Amino acid sequence: MKPSNFQFGSNKYMIYIIIPVFNRLEYTKSCLFSINEQTYKQYKVIVVDHGSTDGTSEFIYENFPDVHVLQGDESMWWTAATNLGVQKVLEISDSINDFVLTLNNDLVVRDNYLEELLKVCEENKPAFVGSVSVDINSRERVYFAGTLWNNITAKYRPAVDLGLSLKTLQKRQDFVVADLLPGRGVLIPIACIRELGLYNQRDFPHYMADEEFSLRCKKQGYNLLVATKAVVFSHVEETGLKQHHKKMDFSYWKDFYTSPKSPNNLRTRWNWAKNNTPIPLLYFTFDTARTLYSQLKVKG
Repeated sequence: MKPSNFQFGSNKYMIYIIIPVFNRLEYTKSCLFSINEQTYKQYKVIVVDHGSTDGTSEFIYENFPDVHVLQGDESMWWTAATNLGVQKVLEISDSINDFVLTLNNDLVVRDNYLEELLKVCEENKPAFVGSVSVDINSRERVYFAGTLWNNITAKYRPAVDLGLSLKTLQKRQDFVVADLLPGRGVLIPIACIRELGLYNQRDFPHYMADEEFSLRCKKQGYNLLVATKAVVFSHVEETGLKQHHKKMDFSYWKDFYTSPKSPNNLRTRWNWAKNNTPIPLLYFTFDTARTLYSQLKVKG
């Protein structure tokens, strides 16, 4: 694909792409190869390897010498690993106009990906811009394009009709307005990070730190947007807690409510309610009931 005629100012915005990894080398390979094809060239990649045992770091050193690898450890989850990368960016960035892009290693992007993120960001300043997530095995199936959220009833709903094909969504609008954004492909002005600080790894070690940070940015006046032409192709089955249990036994519910890999972790969700809602106990009650009902419905 040829670059568009759109010019991003001096075309010198630097994007620091932070990718936390823990094993899954094959995914990391595909992710890095797709980044290498970008039409927008002003970027640097920082991979945070927090305990991989599958040769991830060695492969990157040998095949992607321009990628900076930071070494973490197995005690880290998404938030601490991402913060390690962000801290490195804050050390080396010398411009208030730079950007941080958080990306997961199980994502693959098109060659115009960075260009499309920057385009929406430039035209809607100040903005915090996320990506449309599409199933890598069904490339017209949109499964994320922004979230709308009620801070009383704990109701989450898609910001657009997820029954739309990717092509239809892109024809209808250039961006989607959201209440919250995840970290799976989000472009953040470094000025926002310098103003608000790091992700909250104490209260949100793995899940919800990304959404909490986006909410902080929104409160500071940033527009939360999803660029419809900035697409990440995702291994949908690899997100969240894999439901490998054959029945709803004690082990199943223990993982569902306490595993760091579960988005329904009760401690995480209570911290969210406590930090971000006007009536935490009421919100937490609604939230717990909603997630329980959803899970019983899926398993039923």
